[in-house]
Amino acid sequence: MAVVSKLNNLVELAREKSSERRRTLLREVTDLFFEETPDSGSATSRKFDELLSSLAEQTAQDAREELSQRFADAPQAPRGLVLQLAQDAIEVAAPMLARSRVLTDEDLLSIAETAEQGHLKAMSRREEVCERLSDTIVRRGDDETVAQLIRNDGARLSRETFETVTERAESSPVLQGPLVERGDTPNDLLADLMLTVGNSLRERIMERFDAVDPAVLEHAMAASKARLAQRMAEDRDIAAAQKFVQTMALRKQLTGNLLARLLREREYSKFYAAFAEMTGVDYVAARRAIKQESIDPLALICKSAGFDKALFVTLAVLRHAAGEDAFRDARELGQLYDAISADDAARAMRFWRMRKNMAA
Repeated sequence: MAVVSKLNNLVELAREKSSERRRTLLREVTDLFFEETPDSGSATSRKFDELLSSLAEQTAQDAREELSQRFADAPQAPRGLVLQLAQDAIEVAAPMLARSRVLTDEDLLSIAETAEQGHLKAMSRREEVCERLSDTIVRRGDDETVAQLIRNDGARLSRETFETVTERAESSPVLQGPLVERGDTPNDLLADLMLTVGNSLRERIMERFDAVDPAVLEHAMAASKARLAQRMAEDRDIAAAQKFVQTMALRKQLTGNLLARLLREREYSKFYAAFAEMTGVDYVAARRAIKQESIDPLALICKSAGFDKALFVTLAVLRHAAGEDAFRDARELGQLYDAISADDAARAMRFWRMRKNMAA
């Protein structure tokens, strides 16, 4: 009972008004806790919790930071104190959110619903992150926070969360690398990213695909096709655009000139459908090749389809509103196109076309 007697004496001393004395008391109570750690849920543990929480609330932030570091790895840390520190300023909260096992999944989920980015990022570094917490971090986190989560192999992600992050990665280079390098990113989502990422990440994806069993890869591509088809079904213009393309094909008017005209006139749905038909990719791949910033996917698709350099340059220029200086980069675009080998283009296209073939 010596620890109880010491604790009672410290409770009396805690009535001191001096902030420096309170800081000293906080250290003394903390030292006493670690010297003779009480059982969780015991009366002594509750008394420690009450006193530590009260002292922490009335001491300066740097003292709370020290307290958080000391208790973050303590499996029997007072629960009330842990919850208090976990919702403090990020400098105080980070060790608790990243390491404390006293915090339950429910605690973390509750905090995450209102937490700022620094708190979410600290949670994303935990040794284990459950699916529900990952879902919340992705829903509320900015790209830097989500990238931190994706890089954490201990974070479990649901299929839905993977899809959400992949869609965000279409316009966020910050997310692309972590997704490509993560070992459990689904193959069909990696296939989607091939039309978005730069050359080095695209090569990394193709290297991963080379090691995948062909039957497994075909199944993944079929899943990708079904998922993306569902997204496309929301676009009412697609069906009409595909009928237009069929008509043009019957009239033998499905040509490079038609592509250029459709893109110049901003008939995007018809252009995507026509471009997809002429190159052998699916509608989503055609749309991404035009809409994203990188020129590489458009160049690879055109090269693989055997488009001449002039047509590629025209499409590359027209994908952004053509002004009086629109063709100033035509020579550079042409050089880029010449530098792509047919073999490199065919290797990349093998996976994109596989997804389209799954529909057939």
